[in-house]
Parts: sequence; structure tokens; C-alpha cells
Amino acid sequence: MRKYTILKEAISIDGDLVKRIIMYETDQEGVYVFPSSSADDVGCDADLWFEDVESADDYCADYGISQEDWIEIDNPMTDCQHDFIRPVRVKGINTGKPQFGELEIFNGLRWIEFQKSDS
Repeated sequence: MRKYTILKEAISIDGDLVKRIIMYETDQEGVYVFPSSSADDVGCDADLWFEDVESADDYCADYGISQEDWIEIDNPMTDCQHDFIRPVRVKGINTGKPQFGELEIFNGLRWIEFQKSDS
């Protein structure tokens, strides 16, 4: 399960302004919550871990996020980042030679370099 919400107004979480949150339930590792200071699809600013979806939902509800605010999305494609809505991965991760700090996005036909302006 993966879902996101874009907040109508930024909220402060642990002193950081947050405009978008992605929640991702892994198969075996629990649930991650990815807050982002941008409503654009440019990745997250932090990640928080919870044992289960209920705990993650409760945490988000403490900040005024209700179940109706979430939009369900597909789980990420193989090797893709969990904190992006669109399929984005570290360049070279598929070949075992990751170039950390460099990202690429799948445009529906092929992988191309990702620029923050692509958001």
C-alpha cells in the first residue's frame, strides 16, 4: 500500500514545514512516512518508521490528516524510490553501479535524467 496527500496549508512537523506526505507499507519492514516541504514530486525531506499502518495513520491524524485526505497510488516499480509518486530511481541502480545523487525518471517509454524542474 502506498498513498499520498498534498496539504491545503503547510503544517509544522518536528519544526519543519510539510506540504506533502507519502505513506508506504512495505512487505516486511513496517510503514514509512515521508514528509516533504514541497507539494511537487521531488522526494522527501525525512523519513519516519512505524510498525504498522494504524500507527502511521494515527501519527498523521495528530496533524489533522484524515483518511479522506489520502490518495492511493501504486507501489513503486522495481529499484524506484518510495518517496516519489512517479517512477524515479538512482541512476545505475539497475546495473549494480548506483550513482547516488543522480536520479532518472521513467517517462513511459524510457529512463531519462531527472531534474527537479521535472516536478
